[in-house]
Amino acid sequence: MDDPDSPTAEWRKGKSKLMFGLKIKKKKKKSSKDLILENKGAVDSDVEVLSDSSLMEAEPSEDQPSSSGVRTRILPNNKRAKLKTCILPSEGKPQSFQISINITEAKQLVGENIDPTVVIEIGDEKKQTSVKEGTNAPFYNEYFVFDFFAHKEVFFDKVIKLTVMHSKMLRSFSVGSFKLDVWTVYRQPGHQFVNKWATLTKPGDISTGVKGYVKCDISISAKGDAVQPGPKASDAEEQIDKNLLIPEGFPAERPWARFCVKVYRAEGLPRNNSSIMANVTKAFIGDNTALVDPYVVVSFFKQVGRTATQKSTADPVWNEQIVFTEMFPPLCQRLKIQVWDEASMGDVAIGTHYFDLRRISNEQDGDRGFLPTFGPAWINLYGSARNYTLGDDTAELNEGIGEGVSYRGRVYMELAVEILSGGIGTESKLLRTVKPTKDPKAGKTGGKDGKTPAGGGAGGAVGGAADDDKGKGVAAEVLPVESPPAMDSDHNETFLLFGVLFEATMIDRKIGDKPIVFEFSIGNYGNILEQPSITPSTPATGRKKKILDFPDGSDTFGASTLSSSPTSQTSPLLQKEPPETVLTSKSTTPPEKPVIVEGNRFYTHLPLEKQKPCINVLSDWEDRTYRLYNSNMLENITLLFEEGVASVEELHRKSDPEAEEALKTVLREFCMDARGFITAAEAKLKVALKSSYLTQLDKKRLTMCKQELESMIGDAHALVERKRKAGGVKEMLQDAMKLTNKLRFLVEEPQHTVPDVFVWLLSNNKRIAYARVRTRDLLYSSSREARGIHCGKIVTLFLRPLGKRVSGFQVQAKLEVYLWYGSCSDSCFMLDDLPAGFSPATGGADVSNPPNHLLSREQHQFQLRCHMYQARGLIAADNTGLSDPFARVTYRSHSQTTNVISQTLSPTWNQCLRMNLLLVSGELRHIQKEPPRVVIEVYDEDALGKAEYLGSTVSVPEVRLSGEPYTPPTLRYSPLHCGCQSGGDLLAAFELLQIPYSGEQSLPPLSEMDGSVYRVPANIRPVLSTYRLEVLFWGLRELKKVQLLSVDRPQVFIECAGKTLRSSVIQKYKSNPNFSTQVDAIELELPENENLHPPLSITVVDWRAFGRSTLVGNHIINNLKAFKYVPPPALPAPTPPPPPPKDTYPIPERQPPGPEGTLQHQGESGSTVALTTQDFLITVENDAPPPALPPTRKEPKKKTETQTRTTRGRSTKRRRRTIADESAACVIDWWSKYYASVEKEAKQDSSPFHQVFEKVSSSDGDKKKKPKGKAPVEMTVGLPVRLATLKLYNKELEAEFGHFNDWVNTYDLFRGKANEDEGVTEERFVGKFKGRFCLYKLTEEDEEDWDEAAGAGQLKVNRGIPLNIPVQVIIRVYIVSASNLHPADPDGKADPYIVVRLGKNEIKDRDNYIPKQLNPVFGRSFEMQGTFPQESLLSVLIYDYDMVGGDDLIGETRIDLENRFFSQHRPTCGLPTEYSVDGYNAWRDCLKPSELLTKMCRENGLGDPEFRPGRITVAGKVFAGKTVFINEDEMIESYEHLSLKILHRWAEMPAVGCKLVPEHIETRTLFNKTRPGMDQGQVQMWVDMFPTDLPHPGPSVDISPRKPKGYELRIIIWNTEDVILEDSSFLTGQQSSDIYVKGWLKGLEDDRQETDVHYNSLTGEGNFNWRFVFPFHYLPAEKVLVVKKRESIFSLDKTEQKLPSILILQVWDFETLSSDDFLGTVELDLHGFPRGAKTAKSCKAEMWSDGTERISIFQQKRARGWWPFDKGGELTGKVEAEFHLVTAEEAEKNPVGKARKEPEPLPKPNRPDTSFSWFVNPFKCFFHLIWRNYKKYIIIALVLLILALFLALLFYTLPGALSQKIVNGK
Repeated sequence: MDDPDSPTAEWRKGKSKLMFGLKIKKKKKKSSKDLILENKGAVDSDVEVLSDSSLMEAEPSEDQPSSSGVRTRILPNNKRAKLKTCILPSEGKPQSFQISINITEAKQLVGENIDPTVVIEIGDEKKQTSVKEGTNAPFYNEYFVFDFFAHKEVFFDKVIKLTVMHSKMLRSFSVGSFKLDVWTVYRQPGHQFVNKWATLTKPGDISTGVKGYVKCDISISAKGDAVQPGPKASDAEEQIDKNLLIPEGFPAERPWARFCVKVYRAEGLPRNNSSIMANVTKAFIGDNTALVDPYVVVSFFKQVGRTATQKSTADPVWNEQIVFTEMFPPLCQRLKIQVWDEASMGDVAIGTHYFDLRRISNEQDGDRGFLPTFGPAWINLYGSARNYTLGDDTAELNEGIGEGVSYRGRVYMELAVEILSGGIGTESKLLRTVKPTKDPKAGKTGGKDGKTPAGGGAGGAVGGAADDDKGKGVAAEVLPVESPPAMDSDHNETFLLFGVLFEATMIDRKIGDKPIVFEFSIGNYGNILEQPSITPSTPATGRKKKILDFPDGSDTFGASTLSSSPTSQTSPLLQKEPPETVLTSKSTTPPEKPVIVEGNRFYTHLPLEKQKPCINVLSDWEDRTYRLYNSNMLENITLLFEEGVASVEELHRKSDPEAEEALKTVLREFCMDARGFITAAEAKLKVALKSSYLTQLDKKRLTMCKQELESMIGDAHALVERKRKAGGVKEMLQDAMKLTNKLRFLVEEPQHTVPDVFVWLLSNNKRIAYARVRTRDLLYSSSREARGIHCGKIVTLFLRPLGKRVSGFQVQAKLEVYLWYGSCSDSCFMLDDLPAGFSPATGGADVSNPPNHLLSREQHQFQLRCHMYQARGLIAADNTGLSDPFARVTYRSHSQTTNVISQTLSPTWNQCLRMNLLLVSGELRHIQKEPPRVVIEVYDEDALGKAEYLGSTVSVPEVRLSGEPYTPPTLRYSPLHCGCQSGGDLLAAFELLQIPYSGEQSLPPLSEMDGSVYRVPANIRPVLSTYRLEVLFWGLRELKKVQLLSVDRPQVFIECAGKTLRSSVIQKYKSNPNFSTQVDAIELELPENENLHPPLSITVVDWRAFGRSTLVGNHIINNLKAFKYVPPPALPAPTPPPPPPKDTYPIPERQPPGPEGTLQHQGESGSTVALTTQDFLITVENDAPPPALPPTRKEPKKKTETQTRTTRGRSTKRRRRTIADESAACVIDWWSKYYASVEKEAKQDSSPFHQVFEKVSSSDGDKKKKPKGKAPVEMTVGLPVRLATLKLYNKELEAEFGHFNDWVNTYDLFRGKANEDEGVTEERFVGKFKGRFCLYKLTEEDEEDWDEAAGAGQLKVNRGIPLNIPVQVIIRVYIVSASNLHPADPDGKADPYIVVRLGKNEIKDRDNYIPKQLNPVFGRSFEMQGTFPQESLLSVLIYDYDMVGGDDLIGETRIDLENRFFSQHRPTCGLPTEYSVDGYNAWRDCLKPSELLTKMCRENGLGDPEFRPGRITVAGKVFAGKTVFINEDEMIESYEHLSLKILHRWAEMPAVGCKLVPEHIETRTLFNKTRPGMDQGQVQMWVDMFPTDLPHPGPSVDISPRKPKGYELRIIIWNTEDVILEDSSFLTGQQSSDIYVKGWLKGLEDDRQETDVHYNSLTGEGNFNWRFVFPFHYLPAEKVLVVKKRESIFSLDKTEQKLPSILILQVWDFETLSSDDFLGTVELDLHGFPRGAKTAKSCKAEMWSDGTERISIFQQKRARGWWPFDKGGELTGKVEAEFHLVTAEEAEKNPVGKARKEPEPLPKPNRPDTSFSWFVNPFKCFFHLIWRNYKKYIIIALVLLILALFLALLFYTLPGALSQKIVNGK
């Protein structure tokens, strides 16, 4: 919990809340009117307009909230702000992030026969998947990794964009896109979305709906984050709507909305131009008159809009609005506003502000929720200092990175959101405001220069934006908007900031000796280097304060009914009437030369003992204090609640039984406080809703705060009334902490009012250092609960330097300042809370005559005694990994330093620093209650350079007045802080003793003096007792070279409480790294109070020639509680074989029907009874009969009947046959057990392991791979019994079993400097020490037993420790697979192979690399021999194979085999679930279960187990179970099965029991030194170890990957029906199509096959009789096709892909002179597609959704029927096809020909005569198309033609014939 004391921390916390909101469960519901943002995070801060007066009444006397009738607790009225030990808040640094995206597949893509590829864009980086041809449902399963190194603020705003492109040769077309910001993903559980469907849309075409879905996984990890695999959905295909990629609670269908950002004007911007040229001009000419040319850029979700540029003005007026169209709720949290200064050589940012949409909206249902809304209101901008210099290195502050060090102006703006109800068809109110009519004012918005029109340039001109999406954003719509009504001066109020400087010390000596000045400014008021243009004035004394009726929110969307003011745009925004009384501000303290601090040459201070300078700053602001009052009231409630919860946490930590009741009291008090707030809020709400001066957000937040507090009261009541249960107080505290987080989120007000107060240190007229205080904390209210937490209190401010943050102590000065801020009408109260003993020298509590300085009426002399005892956990500052620490204590004008303690991280100074004659002003009572604070800094002394900063803290001294009896102070731990990291703890006490008139000699004496150093008095030092520390020295491991030489003769020093225990020297480290003398002990004088125990230091040195020693490394243990000795429980006494017990207490287990010969137990269905007798019976039943022993055992009929009864669908007879057909060729091997285990884990909701292994087992992402309630095929009905399984861990085995440190602990040794840079921890690591500690207080008995025990070597610390001798071990390493490997090749893939190292032995499996694979299945096992302890570290490395150059390391994981080997959990060889002699589950351990049980009993002192028929007795427990089996009609007695069950229940054994490691596969994370702390992938593996002195184990388990099985799919396309007709005859207009069918298996596009063409189909009927033959390889267990092919002609290796078995059939229209027309497609999942219809008439499109029985071709082998073609969701045809699946062997025996060829040719189809090609058969074309249709007309035409010819000839020859007749006369 951050202390509210530091205003800087408060502000930073508030800012961080903008990014890190609390995660709140969201509800999904649509309002009847519009959609409400579902975001409870919108629970912002100032919901209640509790400003009792300024909101409700117009009376001047009721200006602040009154608390009449409301019972509200308030914080204690201290004179000083609360102590905060952290001097400076940590600065955010850039850090490493990794975004992993797996694109699985896409579905329902819009388009015809598209070739889709998915493009992923994050910032500047872009990657894309491969192109899949001719499908609307492509499958990819491609993995991408993006690495970033950035600030969190920048990284979380990055947008992840997924775009599906239709890739063509010349250009690509976008199908649709989906985007979300990184912060949305990071907020999810585990920082990831798993197995979710991203909805594709087109922002430019919002009326057309969804364009498809992309199934993907997105995860984000920072350094050190453990990637937790999320649960995989087992059947997500049919539930796309339930698995959308949106946060929980968001609606599945999100409508489009318009986000309208209205930018009205700005004021107070920096007046001098910040461009490069302006700086050059200023540097050479001294011209400082150039004003800025500002414009505003708004960025939202990769969309960017900018306003026009206003030339040469610091108070620009834009009156423009920027409109974004986005889906609502958006998957983006923040909207960015930036003000830029346009310049010729690169624009410069002036300031940046972020809107967190969760803070300005509410996701609740109905009237309770509201859409995002803001203002119109001001937003304050902060950034770098306003006085620019060349090469300013704080420019990033103006771009929103880090804390702003100066006020940069403010912008008046508004935000409104409107849901688009029906696309763009309806013109709503918002649209009307978007398209205003032209008027003279709107014409001016193009900027005075006329160059940039409104909205011109979109985001292109935004140079140097903070994020990398700046210039690429989609242009938003930018339009003019009406100016808001002019602000009336009567609505402004003059405020007074009053301050008193009580102390100024720790001023950095480097600042110089010139007089220094402290400046207090608020906004631009008080800024002496840049005065505002407006002089504030106070109204007449009797003037009434008017109501704030400025209509800045009466309309939701800012459409004002009032006309705009005719004032010029360049006129001042805040105009006042001629003042009646002109007031002046005094914002700086008088210049004064600093004086060197006594005892410290590095610091100076101002001599302010007698006079305390005062400042007063008058400022003019709109009176929006009601927002601040609400925030302060909520803050008051929050602080009280947080303090209460913190006190309960402290009680709980001490195991106080009163903790629960105390927490209930705190919760009840919180309920009372919240009810008081709600009561006041309800009263205000009635008036507030009628008022016109509140913004929409003010009203909505008022209601929302009331509702949220009511909800929290309900939660608190539920906590109070909750019944106590296990871990009750801890759970209650966690729930209470959630309430505090919700409350803290409510406090912040998004609508800014008054800017923050800045305190500046000026020297030589230059700004040197600053501190920032939130004005809300200083605000005065007559109601104490609405008053700021620092109002009228002395605040300790630590001033920081400007510019880049450097390491070290950055404080430039420490100020003690009294601050008060309030309205001038309240100025009479500004001196009320001054500490007693001070009075104004001039003036008084009057705004017209404030005091210039205060005089101290009384001063007292004190002596400060700093009892510096010790420190622990300091930061290593030397190359040795240690430090030479000393402490510097500064108190007011004095400072002293402790001695330097060489080479330690836990110094014990035991020194008292005395500071004499300290003058402290004020009344004694005040000084005693709240004395000035002490600052302690810890440094590392360097002989050659300056001291290095290690940390600092602040403490409060205990005051002892001269008239009081003396009591010694108490030593307390204070945390040290050093930047972002903890600097350890300081154990010290500080006492401030008043010096009486008689002088210092009357004070308690400091007699113990060592030279000139006083020791801490004995009555202050802790009370010591004698303890004994026993140490087990086991050995050293992994020691690196020191000073270029290997470590050869190391020795360990154990230091604690000033005493040292030395181990024996290891004579030759490489030969044997263990110690020859294992156990030793040392007596220590330790404090009786365990909390004050000193640290323990482990130091390793190496002895070299000539007696030299070199420090190797060290390790500091700060807490010794873990070593406290706890006596072990007594072992049960061994007993003789008991008679059968009379009373037995069985523990039944589920007992499935077993084989014949099973011992049946009657009446064992009762519940478990408490075991009281020494001998008792425990029934251990087998979960199932062992499958391999004996192999001929028969299954009872009852079980078979149960199985067949549970099958669904067709008859059980047919199902059994078909499944058996598929399974007959499947061999039961280790992979069968593996897949059965994956299936078992997938059914357990609590286990997310399935996701990790699905990449291996089902990397195709096939949706039907695991039907609900059914196991994989080969492990269900096809087998006589169920398969044995193993345990799948989704993490390292060490994480599950406590690092196997049950026998010895491992401590990392470090050397070198420690800092916050990445990778330093790995570089500092130099080795490990294995040992064990035991600490206990000495008693007389221990003294007597010591010699005897030491002589025998039997100390407490080495009980149960194995012999320290070399052990020969056979090690078998099984690498199953790897997943999510980091890409190592430029193409985004890798060629991984395995390297296994053990000591100097290395096995490099380079020849078996797997090409182009990030999720490889290795299936490799390696056997090595090693010797412990020399070869105890096993390294498994994954390398990337490169043909040219060296191979790249992808990642590695390391396993300490020695810890595993000697652990009681026995992870050497996991226990199988069942015992089998041979087969896939053959027992692989050296010892059989019964032998192993006997060995375990002997090792633990339990005595040998007793084996009797049907039972085994172990340690007095009788385990009953079957021990007789039938094998080949013979009775065989075997105790192995029952022994194995007992071993699985070993944890139940008294005293010695622990969980034994089962047979397992662990998932280990890979790491790479080049990317420290970042996950580089996971490897699934396990390790077996067998000592060579035991019988040799059997052969290794064969885990070689299964080879895919060859199949051939034969498809006969018989006919088509009802195919749509695309062509029309130009002569007849008749519709027809030239039909042909195309088919291929997805992933085997190269083997695409086509039928011949059925020409001129007039009815959509096509006849083909055409056979497709598709050979392919298939893995039955994983249900995937295995495709091996080269990705390109340049690829050297074939890449293996696992794809879903999907057949695609398409129908096309053949075109001769153009490209063919696509008519329809059908995709058949060969594992489950609808059974074909028997006739074409019964074939309908609804077959896919109406529950038609689905069949698997792998079970059916044959299928025939009709299936529908689909295009764009419409039925476009039907195809009759016949499928026949045969194995490769069958295909070779009985081959068939493709098409209609031999062998087994198909008959030619009986096609109509019209089926021909006009291009090839023109005469046929004439006959069929012309003759048959126009025969009658052709005949008539021919007859008429002949007749015409006859007549023509007749008329032609008739005249000649007649004339000849006449002439001849014949």
